[in-house]
Amino acid sequence: MIQIAQRQAAWASAADSFAVKCAGCHVGGGNVQQPGATLFTEDLQRNGRATPEGLYEIIYKGKGKMPGFGKDCAPRGQCTFGPRFSDEEVQDMASYVLDRAAAGWKSEP
Repeated sequence: MIQIAQRQAAWASAADSFAVKCAGCHVGGGNVQQPGATLFTEDLQRNGRATPEGLYEIIYKGKGKMPGFGKDCAPRGQCTFGPRFSDEEVQDMASYVLDRAAAGWKSEP
């Protein structure tokens, strides 16, 4: 029961972080900067990001116009200038994005 509560808390935290740090570009799972790099399953698969590891890498390191959010992200110019995510927070964000993609980015449960 404790693990379920911990996962729910992690999911809620990832949802809050997504709303603050990611939704500006990825509102509703889209991508206002690069239309072919949405967070919908089809684009994640096509871009090799449809796994927890694939999403972890891009969330942590960033790519192109997307900044990295990992605590040790480098080089500096590729990374967010704001607060960074711990490894566990990056993992939680990857899980959150995959869950939302599987749901088609419809209303959260």
